[in-house]
Amino acid sequence: MDPKLVTRPKNYKPYKAARAQLARDGEALWKDTKLSTNGMSCNTCHVGGTAAFAPTFAKPYPHMVAMATERSGVKQVHLDEMVQFCMVVPMAAKPLAWSSRELAALTAYSGELQKKFKANPCASKNPCAAKNPCAARNPCAAKNPCAAKQ
Repeated sequence: MDPKLVTRPKNYKPYKAARAQLARDGEALWKDTKLSTNGMSCNTCHVGGTAAFAPTFAKPYPHMVAMATERSGVKQVHLDEMVQFCMVVPMAAKPLAWSSRELAALTAYSGELQKKFKANPCASKNPCAAKNPCAARNPCAAKNPCAAKQ
């Protein structure tokens, strides 16, 4: 995948609004399947908000995200770039406009989820996780010895 689709453009200026309102708007967008072309939403992979994030989600952004590195060679991403990456890869959609309220809202809500996130110690033991950008649809989940603990 072309990294230009998901990395911040030159002179990027995100949409500005009250963070609390953006997070509320982002929570609604989180479940909106209309953002994708395949019927998925952010919630498809991240059911219940903080589920199905890799342990690295707990790290401050920018940081390395395996899916971004494997799919486009990007070594580290900002949170808004990760939102864009998820729009393009699992959700099979076009990236959101960089100056859009939607991108700002999903980024704000993702940031709120990150504050609550506690890494699952079993997540790194799933041999299929690194190969699957959407853990909720992971066909190998039944083979994960930690699945019952999640």
